[in-house]
Amino acid sequence: MRRMLFLIVLFALALAGCGGPPPDTTVPDPPQATTFERSENDKINKLIEGWKSSVPAEMKAQQVKDPIEEKVYQSNASLQEISDFYRQQLTEKNWTAVHRIPGEQDGVLLAGYQIGNTTLVIGAVDATKLGGSGVVIYTAKGTK
Repeated sequence: MRRMLFLIVLFALALAGCGGPPPDTTVPDPPQATTFERSENDKINKLIEGWKSSVPAEMKAQQVKDPIEEKVYQSNASLQEISDFYRQQLTEKNWTAVHRIPGEQDGVLLAGYQIGNTTLVIGAVDATKLGGSGVVIYTAKGTK
């Protein structure tokens, strides 16, 4: 999982372009989502903690400047609905999907998008596979 996350960040950052400010880098909250603070499930908490430590560190190693905006949500939508939501919302705003990232596999979504010199990394997991409920979503956005 950590290796996949490293690859996501690496590919997303490698594809980030240079240039003027993008027209709109806002990222909408996922559907049926609330802010995630902490779970009673240790597996989910460890996964989120891993994302929060490894993703920003790798983004900084790839010259992404502070601040790196991180958000964590829990949603009642399905993993496929989350994937479709980000794809639709972001591509409508001219974000480009990073196609070398695996996407949705085995209850985990790993996706990356870019616009100009702004990179977005999305990680989501079907929490029921870890003994929780819903889908837990992590996003990290930064600019070179």
